[in-house]
Amino acid sequence: MSIGEIVSRIESAMPKLTQAEQKVASFVLSSPNEVMFMSVQELAAQSNSSSASVVRFCRSMGLKGFPELKVALSADLAQEQKMGYYDLNKNENASDLVDKMLSNAIQSLRDSANQIDANMIEQIANILYNAPVIFAYGVGASALVAEDISQKWLRLGKTVYAMSDLHVLAMTMANAPKGSVFIGISYSANTKEVMQLTKFAKKNRLITISLTGFGRSKLSEMSDFNLFTSQAPEAIVRSAATSSKLSQFFIIDVLYYVYASINIESSKDKIKITRHAINELHGV
Repeated sequence: MSIGEIVSRIESAMPKLTQAEQKVASFVLSSPNEVMFMSVQELAAQSNSSSASVVRFCRSMGLKGFPELKVALSADLAQEQKMGYYDLNKNENASDLVDKMLSNAIQSLRDSANQIDANMIEQIANILYNAPVIFAYGVGASALVAEDISQKWLRLGKTVYAMSDLHVLAMTMANAPKGSVFIGISYSANTKEVMQLTKFAKKNRLITISLTGFGRSKLSEMSDFNLFTSQAPEAIVRSAATSSKLSQFFIIDVLYYVYASINIESSKDKIKITRHAINELHGV
């Protein structure tokens, strides 16, 4: 994990933590300077938890242990300025909204970059490379991400399905060849339809990949592989899938380029072929 941005990670993951871990998280957020100079036992005592809860909390944050938490906190506190997430106010002018949206975008991308496990990305890219068929599914804004997956990998010569009809997609998956992959996209990690299709995919022996907001969830636990985005503390208006959608597209872009680099010459050739096909349709 890249150091820094740990405070945003803790804030976003808070709802998914156990009650004991939330006690640790609350104290860390309220007194990060003090935590940097504490032992595990001291943090456990101050947060009314246990040493085991502190260790579990660190692991839930994607850290190897308590020392790495202190390093990450130190990096966060050393930053001169941290971009933040903002919601809009009544009668706000366009200039202020531009600044807020830019801040939200930067923070979302920065936080998502810190969620990336490079080894996991490379492993998933190779799985997709060898998969005979790729299925992707999401609801609402996540459906747009599924369509983006379809468009990107179709250009690289893969057979990809990103259908919106749950029943048709299930029928297609039922006859999928061995090694096929299902990508379930749900920022909240609890979208009913995505959960249903993931269970169906596992039953039919497809390799399952989840793309969710950071943190433990039933969806991530039932999936073979996980991709995590930042989980911004969405406010009422901003919750209309702005930061979440941006971070999901970012993760897919990273995965796409890692995939394309596996055989860069072949990827270039296939992109040229698809570009030529589109140009022919336009009479260029």
